[in-house]
Amino acid sequence: MRAAVTPETTWERVGGNASLTAWANTTVNDYFAYPMDVALANYQTGNSIRRAVLLHYGQKDVTADLDGWFHMYNGRQTIEAGIKEGKNVFQMHHLKVRSPPALLLQEHMACFAANFVRFATHWLASEAQPATIPTQSVKQMVQVGAHTSAWVCRQGDVWLLRFTEQSCYAGHSLRIGRRCVSNGLLRLPAP
Repeated sequence: MRAAVTPETTWERVGGNASLTAWANTTVNDYFAYPMDVALANYQTGNSIRRAVLLHYGQKDVTADLDGWFHMYNGRQTIEAGIKEGKNVFQMHHLKVRSPPALLLQEHMACFAANFVRFATHWLASEAQPATIPTQSVKQMVQVGAHTSAWVCRQGDVWLLRFTEQSCYAGHSLRIGRRCVSNGLLRLPAP
């Protein structure tokens, strides 16, 4: 693909450190048996450039919207990375959806699951009060808590995750302080 790039090749900025150029309906000098949409991505990482190739076969003209194609492709990779990392905590499976809204939802849920243990570890370590829920580790608490019924309750500027009587944590609750909550929405920090 790099051999097809000339000084006249136009590159479109599609991310903070990424640029993309594409060829529609090409076999790449008969490398592929049928025409595909092919893109070459350049990632600036420090002083070096890393490259990736994006492939598409279908009716949609993805080369007309390189930014959209890149972010859809990147979103799928985010899901796969979240699944790989999350297998240690949550039972996750490979992609079972194809529609853009479903992919977006799965991307957000995979990101949340992958980041939640880091968030919970930091959050519980910074709490002034000792944890009220008996647990061997944060990882175990998240695994059990993710499959346990609970109510989200608000008391003034404090939010509580109150476990139901049917849960193994019956009678316990997790307090979420006001520094994590804004306008009634729980804001999770980036890792």
